[in-house]
Amino acid sequence: MIAGGGILVGLGPPSEGLGLADPLQASTNRATDVATQQAPFDYYRANIEPLFLRPRGYPGSTRGQAACISCHAWQTSVRFSLEEPTETPNGGAWTEEQSRRNYEVVTQLVNASDPESSRFLLKPLAQSAGGLSHTGGNHWASTEDPEYQVILDWIRALPAADFTPDDAEVTVDFEFYNACVLPNVLSVGNYGQLACTSCHSGGQAGFAPRGAGGGALTEARARQGFATLQRLIVPGDPELSRFLLKPLHPDGGGSYAHNGVRRWQTRSDPEWQTLAAWIRGEVSGADCSPVY
Repeated sequence: MIAGGGILVGLGPPSEGLGLADPLQASTNRATDVATQQAPFDYYRANIEPLFLRPRGYPGSTRGQAACISCHAWQTSVRFSLEEPTETPNGGAWTEEQSRRNYEVVTQLVNASDPESSRFLLKPLAQSAGGLSHTGGNHWASTEDPEYQVILDWIRALPAADFTPDDAEVTVDFEFYNACVLPNVLSVGNYGQLACTSCHSGGQAGFAPRGAGGGALTEARARQGFATLQRLIVPGDPELSRFLLKPLHPDGGGSYAHNGVRRWQTRSDPEWQTLAAWIRGEVSGADCSPVY
């Protein structure tokens, strides 16, 4: 049985194998009622999980390109990390046990108290429509996309008491970022490698800004870089923070997807450990010892 076997309510059938689903076409009116009536996991498995297998093409196309599963099953070790499908005579499929593990991952990315703020909705949504930056690209041009609406209906039907994330209890310190992270980690290449600022000094990924014209970095510019970096940090959880996973070698637990160099070979690197302590809220202030 294909993972999430069932019918997308009012939207057409899921794929028979990895990444072969047809585009969603019809309205989601019926989906709203059914999302409320079905058990959350059952609705997820029949209507949400098959979307992870759907081909993702260039804007306006859904043919011949990578599905969510292509990156989020093995190329990442970040928050949205899916099970590797089990091989069957009809292709890859998730068992019910695997689907339940996927469900546990996905529900960590939703906010039933404020559904539209859920990262699970914002990452694939175009930034021009209010979405977040996404390495895998934007799959929905607007919040009117049928896939977006189906997922939104599901999140709205979840019990808010059970599916509302806790407020962040850890504050990642700006002073340490400004005094220690920027001058050292982001500006000096490790092992003779390129510095982070070589690629990340500006734009949407500008978490390592430089001073204008080679001059001193203003506090306002540093705060802008710090704000950008927040998208790559999960306060209190360095193991899920892309800031620490992207430059980490895959053999050491890092992300496979990084166009830049690998700054750390393992998590035991003193610099990685220091930054992990900072993200956990254990390091603050302008004292950069003993690492820097």
